[in-house]
Amino acid sequence: MKLKSLAFACAMMAAGSSFAAGTVNIGGVAHQVVYFSGASAPDNFLNDIAEGVLTGITYYTAPNYRAYAGAANGVPGVTNGTRVLFIKRSAGGSVFGVNPVARAQRVKTIDVNNCTSGAGTKASPFSCAVVGTDPGEPNHAAANNAGLVIDFGVSDVEPAMFAGPLNTENDTPALSPDEVARMRVQPVNQLMMGLAATNTVPATTFFSRSTYGAMLNGQIATWDQVDPSLSGDVVVCRRVEGSGTQTAYNWFFGNFPCAANEGGFVEPARMTSSFGWKTAGSGTAADPYIIDPSAGYTVIENSSSGNVRSCMQAANNGTDYTFTSWDPEEQKTNTFKVPFSSTGPVKAIATLSLDSYTSTSGWSFRNLDGVGTYNAATQTPSANATGIFPSKENLIKGRYDFVVELSIQDRSVPVTNEQGDAIPAIAGVQKAFADDIVKRAGSPKFTGNFENTGVQVSTPNAFASLPQFFAGLTDANGSEVDGNGVRYADRFVSKFTREANTCSPLKFFGN
Repeated sequence: MKLKSLAFACAMMAAGSSFAAGTVNIGGVAHQVVYFSGASAPDNFLNDIAEGVLTGITYYTAPNYRAYAGAANGVPGVTNGTRVLFIKRSAGGSVFGVNPVARAQRVKTIDVNNCTSGAGTKASPFSCAVVGTDPGEPNHAAANNAGLVIDFGVSDVEPAMFAGPLNTENDTPALSPDEVARMRVQPVNQLMMGLAATNTVPATTFFSRSTYGAMLNGQIATWDQVDPSLSGDVVVCRRVEGSGTQTAYNWFFGNFPCAANEGGFVEPARMTSSFGWKTAGSGTAADPYIIDPSAGYTVIENSSSGNVRSCMQAANNGTDYTFTSWDPEEQKTNTFKVPFSSTGPVKAIATLSLDSYTSTSGWSFRNLDGVGTYNAATQTPSANATGIFPSKENLIKGRYDFVVELSIQDRSVPVTNEQGDAIPAIAGVQKAFADDIVKRAGSPKFTGNFENTGVQVSTPNAFASLPQFFAGLTDANGSEVDGNGVRYADRFVSKFTREANTCSPLKFFGN
């Protein structure tokens, strides 16, 4: 069935806060809009968070968007029963939880009044359209852009890390120090990043930080340079610029932007570095540009972590991979195809956050400075594995340092955007939801399923709670230890923190 379409722009303007917050009518009932955008990491426990702050939920979805309409429940500062539409955007990743927040820019959003299928249930959400135009796309500044301004955003790293020229989306300018200062930034939890390789790469392959980084930046282009017993060209399935995962990758392997002023950083390779870059095609869906993997070293830039996983699976299986991505050469989004069927299975690497461990078809996480694979779901390494495993124990004890700290940010001052919309600092229902979600997302309930009586978080082994917030963790009865005498803090809370500064080494805090 086709549900009645409603222009979000009209609803927002009618609410008197043009394109920010405001209300939207759903079935004739006004709902306060709370728009949350950025990194996909919280998506693993988003349903549980939504079900903790809303009752009587109607569920909506679009590619890289989720929305929940219901009655507020148990959110400090919000009257129970207040009708709320809670939207989460993951399209574009972390930078869409940072730059558009500081600049109060309109971005694409899900239109919950323009849905064509589904029952509105958790099992069968309404499938809806996406409206609006994103920064960097043509006509973004037009007055009729039907996008909405984000209330608060989440990123894999703090906003200061999204620096030019490597960490901005669609080649847009990086935030200035004044723009960064517009935001209230709150650290949330710790998340491990991981080295990933296709199953075509033997488990006996040794990966050091320097070797892996050299493959990512194109200094090592063939596998015999990694291990003389191997052959073939290196394939890199990376994220687009502006992704939080890519920003973490640029920091850990290239020292950017931490060493930018000293000239000590290394740039990652881009798609344009591929030996088979644009050998045919025109960039349309019907005639995609061809990136020929048989020509040699190949780099593929993906717009989401899911796309990275698909890229890895296609490389491992030797099947063609078609995707859309920002074209840095033409300064627009184009369609590309990598015909892995012409080469057969190849050896590829990627960097992915550990919350991808439930979707490892065709690839696996590898150990840092060692050999072997690591199963994060069961917390077990492969036989004869060496090095530093991306385990929850190593995360908590500070042994594994490819770790970032998610942050949630909102506007603390009024901002006027390019359309002339006067966007106020976050307040009211929107601020109350932002504050409550910060607390929930950092809680061991979500980073470790500690006393979680709701739907269990699917990837707790990827996260740890921050010690500055959860030192001395106790259960509901006030006990610091479990039935085996093990401290809860030693199971769920990191002993180290970067204090929301990725360029800082992990510092011992204790718990």
